Amino acid sequence: MDTWVWIVIGVVVLAIVVVAVLAASRRRAERERAERARREEENRKHAHHLRREAEEREIGAKEHQASATAAQAEAEQARVEAERKEREARERAESAEVERQRVEHQRAQADALDPDVTAETAGTGPDPDVRARAEAQAGPMAPAPDTAQAPGTTSTAPAPQVPEQTPAEDPARGRHSAGEAPDAPQAPAR
Repeated sequence: MDTWVWIVIGVVVLAIVVVAVLAASRRRAERERAERARREEENRKHAHHLRREAEEREIGAKEHQASATAAQAEAEQARVEAERKEREARERAESAEVERQRVEHQRAQADALDPDVTAETAGTGPDPDVRARAEAQAGPMAPAPDTAQAPGTTSTAPAPQVPEQTPAEDPARGRHSAGEAPDAPQAPAR
């Protein structure tokens, strides 16, 4: 065989090898392109799924936030209500204390003005200073009206008015101050 045949056979074999290599690289590129397209599609689907899941979680988070805000508002309302009730309780306690002090003051005045009450009979009765202050503050005193009614009756009539007497006008007051009992008969002089 001649050399030119070998050259032709070599060129043909080389051409076949080049075509085979090109075909193989083209198939590989096509496979890679198909794989890339498949991965991109999977990534698109996965991204779409993640976005949908994120939206659902965002809605859930907003619901939780709204729930937390509502609970916080309820707690704040409860705090405000508790503060209001505490203030009311404080005001009632203060009012009760003021009323108790008025009652104690009124009792002290009554003890100071009552000629039958002495420190011994009152137990812890007022001392002379308290009696003097109570008499000075009381000024002209009228006896308290009788509010007792018979059982089962109702009365809308006003209580009868008793004329006021100043301590100086009270006939019992002078005798008591002098050490005499107000209604005790006087002992004969010896």
